[in-house]
Amino acid sequence: MNIQATTRVLLLVGFIMTVYLCPAQNLAVAQQTINTLCGEDFSGRGYVNKGDSIASAYIAKRMKDMGLQGYTSDFLHPFELSVNTFRVAQVKVDQKQLRPGLDFVVAPEAKSASGNYKVFYVSPKLLSSSNAVKKVKSAIKKGFVPVLCSYDPSNKVLVENAAKIKKSLSGAVFIQLKSSLTWSVSLSQSKNTEIELVDSMFDRYSSEISVSIKAVFMNDYVSQNVIGYVPGTEKPDSFIILCAHYDHLGKMGDALFYGANDNASGIATMLDLASYFVNNPQRYSLVFIAFGAEEAGLLGSLNYVRKPVVPLASTRFVFNMDLMGSGDKGATIVNGSIYKNEYQALTKINAENDYLPVIKSRGKAANSDHYFFTEAGVPSFFMYLMGDYSFYHSPNDSPDNLHLGEYYNKSYQLVRDFVVYLN
Repeated sequence: MNIQATTRVLLLVGFIMTVYLCPAQNLAVAQQTINTLCGEDFSGRGYVNKGDSIASAYIAKRMKDMGLQGYTSDFLHPFELSVNTFRVAQVKVDQKQLRPGLDFVVAPEAKSASGNYKVFYVSPKLLSSSNAVKKVKSAIKKGFVPVLCSYDPSNKVLVENAAKIKKSLSGAVFIQLKSSLTWSVSLSQSKNTEIELVDSMFDRYSSEISVSIKAVFMNDYVSQNVIGYVPGTEKPDSFIILCAHYDHLGKMGDALFYGANDNASGIATMLDLASYFVNNPQRYSLVFIAFGAEEAGLLGSLNYVRKPVVPLASTRFVFNMDLMGSGDKGATIVNGSIYKNEYQALTKINAENDYLPVIKSRGKAANSDHYFFTEAGVPSFFMYLMGDYSFYHSPNDSPDNLHLGEYYNKSYQLVRDFVVYLN
């Protein structure tokens, strides 16, 4: 074989090995995972139209197709919750139709309400008055809807009076003006119907507000976690858990909360890692969990910790991924200041490979699915990426706005290398 032919063969072998050993998954596949999870048919992966069940079935199929093993035949592990949902959410101000999710949100615990109301604007001056509660209750009796001004949360007088007003009401509709909106999920339903409205959308001289809210409270709703695993090559009875929550806020009337960054991005990363480790099994068994009902109070992970699929005492580490769509400003590791040896190892891997610009450490926080593992004594990290992407619990957290970049691959590589280190 001549030198040129030898060179060509070596280059071809090198190319094949590069493709085979490529440390990053296909960015287009990850983006498609996010797009699919954010599709209209998934209804925001919430509880209207059983969007969470559609999402969990999709993830279970992905796990099965890539070769993960399941602890159940369908990879699903059900649990129950009660949850408040909204089939209709419409608000008009002086006949101007407002956009649900963008111009207004219904308080997650609100009950149904319908009607046309005269406006009673509660100004900062009135809200600071000792007569505020009395005047608001009198206005409601006369057919008005109180519209409470937005206020500085550091102003104790306004905060306390607003709380007194809300506590004094029973079966009332009232509006709270806000500088910005976020939404969430409630496990209960109140006696009142509170609506939060963007301050800039409200004219203080408006005369009428029309409301149509249909709330449906669902008892004993069945959701589920999705669990697959790769058996360990040497210590199959010891486990490392890689997890992310698949649920989001669902729908509020016609408003669809897509949850692209929160947390379709985490599921995309987890599935990519699962695909890699199916072909590269480790000494310890690797368990991949897509948790449900995180937005409803970490209920999927709470149910898991109460009834673990693999023994908590045999679980070496839990790595939870949530908000994985940015990364241009680095990452934060919750529990980094608690599990210092593992945190130092993670930062060393990052520095040696120039993956993320910076990794910051936080202490304990009950802000994602790692929390109940930590409380049960299982070493756990929660990683979230930081960047300019600012949409959170809003319909704007959509695949149209979330475009994965180079830090998707780099964060994937960082987590992969850390899992290898743990083994």
